[in-house]
Amino acid sequence: MTTPDEPTQAVPQAAVIGGRYRLDALVGRGGTAEVWQATDLQLDRCVALKLVTASHDESAARAADEARTLAQLSHPSLVQVYDAGTDNAGRPWVVMEFVEGATLSDAIRQKPLPVQRVAAIGAAVADGLAHVHARGLVHRDVKPGNVLLGSDGAVKLTDFGIARLIDSARVTSTGLMVGTASYLAPEQVAGEDVGPPADVYALGLMLLEALTGTREYDGPPVEAAMARLHRPPKLPATLPAGWAPLLEAMTARHAEDRPSASACADALRDLAAGEVTTTVVPRAAAPRTQVLSRPATAEAPPPPAPQRRTGLWVALALTGLVLAGGVGYAVTQQSDAGEPGQIHPVSRDLPQELRDDLEELVDQVRNP
Repeated sequence: MTTPDEPTQAVPQAAVIGGRYRLDALVGRGGTAEVWQATDLQLDRCVALKLVTASHDESAARAADEARTLAQLSHPSLVQVYDAGTDNAGRPWVVMEFVEGATLSDAIRQKPLPVQRVAAIGAAVADGLAHVHARGLVHRDVKPGNVLLGSDGAVKLTDFGIARLIDSARVTSTGLMVGTASYLAPEQVAGEDVGPPADVYALGLMLLEALTGTREYDGPPVEAAMARLHRPPKLPATLPAGWAPLLEAMTARHAEDRPSASACADALRDLAAGEVTTTVVPRAAAPRTQVLSRPATAEAPPPPAPQRRTGLWVALALTGLVLAGGVGYAVTQQSDAGEPGQIHPVSRDLPQELRDDLEELVDQVRNP
């Protein structure tokens, strides 16, 4: 979400949403939503109101229902959701706790953070994720821009705009899956089932970025997403003691090899206290349900789902939307205001096989 230079034309300032929330100031705008500082006229308190402004095929009622599910979450490390509904144009809106401060992304841009501060932030976020996971949800978009650092020292994870119930269907009726390319877990890129370990993976990349000041998987969205299927994150030898084993476990290629969010929180608290974690971090529990699994029959059991669906079809699924605006699988760049559609040159740093596939697809898009 970016800070706008001028007021939006989509919603007038001072408008009242839901009969009680007066829009006071636009504080952020992305490709699909606006975030306003607003006043709850009934309770006379400052709140944040997120209004979805982009057209989409998900019903407004469903979006409001999911927001109300999130409103049931209550944890010091989560931005509290107060209310939800739709405006006169049928666009969903969500009212949240207003946090005065900056994002972790803003802080990283200034300079890498002190080690113990990174550990404390990570422990707070991991605690919040453990609360979310225990209630059957997955955030799916953990990144520095979604972590708020309050002026009072609070750490809050926000933007559950694409959070999903673990047992629910895909994000939309068309099977669209979304996330931010630089922080997607390998299973998200490969089109496999996504559960709590995907949030742990993204948290590991976020912590690594906070320690080094550099995003591990950067660049155009297709290449950023595909890179993690071909190499694990590079952990600098200069990382303080105790960090490398933890980050390696959190960013393991396979979801079942990652620790739970709760285990990560414990390890990060030790690091924040200056203690070196020496115990083996336990593996994450398997998701309670497999969204894409089908019941086997005695006559014709289905073949096992492939665990590593890399190669041309994955590149096609990603590139089809990022380059041509099609439907199937979407990733966004770090800038929430960025719009898909630009054809990026294929990096020479990619493996030869992947580079050949992507160059072929780019040629097909340019010359249909």
